[in-house]
Amino acid sequence: MRLSGEGDSSEAVFHLPKVVPVMLLGGVTLFPKMLLPLFIFEMRYRAMLKRALDTDRFLIMAQPRGPENDEVCPVAGVGLIRACVNGEDGTSNLVLEGVARVRLTGWPQLTPFRMARMVPHGKKEPETPSQKKGRLRQLHEFLDEKGEQYQEQISGHLSQIEDPDVLVDVIASTLLGDSWQRQAVLEEEGNVRRQALLLELLNSTP
Repeated sequence: MRLSGEGDSSEAVFHLPKVVPVMLLGGVTLFPKMLLPLFIFEMRYRAMLKRALDTDRFLIMAQPRGPENDEVCPVAGVGLIRACVNGEDGTSNLVLEGVARVRLTGWPQLTPFRMARMVPHGKKEPETPSQKKGRLRQLHEFLDEKGEQYQEQISGHLSQIEDPDVLVDVIASTLLGDSWQRQAVLEEEGNVRRQALLLELLNSTP
C-alpha cells in the first residue's frame, strides 16, 4: 500500500504493508505526525514488537470498544517505530510516530497477537487556497482565545504549523481529554468536517 502522508510540505511517502500487528489500548489515540511513547511488558506484545522490528516496524494503535477487548473501533492510527530500547528483563520502551489513519477491514490473525488488514481512511474535501488559509486562521484564533485555558498543553511550536489538517490532529491529540472525542475526530473522514467537529467539541467543553 502506497500512502502519502497528509500534512506539511515534507509530504513523506510511506509504503505500508497490507497486514499490520494491532495493539489494543483503551484511552489511547494515535494521530498522524504525533509521537507516542509506549512501555511493552506483556508477553503477547513482546512477540508483537519482535515481529514488527524484524519486518517493517509498523504497528496499529486501536481502541477497544469495551473492557473485554472483543470489539475494536474500526478506525485506528498506524505508526512507525522510530526508537526502541530493550531492557534486560525483556520489557521495551519505544516511540511510535503516527503516519496515517486506517480503516480495519479484517483479522487474519488473532493469537498470539492481533494482525489486521487495513485501507487508508480519510479524504481531502474540495476547497480553494483562500478557504484553506481561512481554516488555518480559524485554528490560530481559537488557540489565541483559549490559550490561557490550555496554557500547560499548548506549546509555541503550534503557531509554526502552516497546514490546518496537521494542526487539527495536533490540537485533537493534545487538548481533547476525552478518548472517545479523540476517536470521533480520528474517525471523521473529511478533513474540513474534521476541523469543524474538533472546534465544536472544544467549544462545548466547560
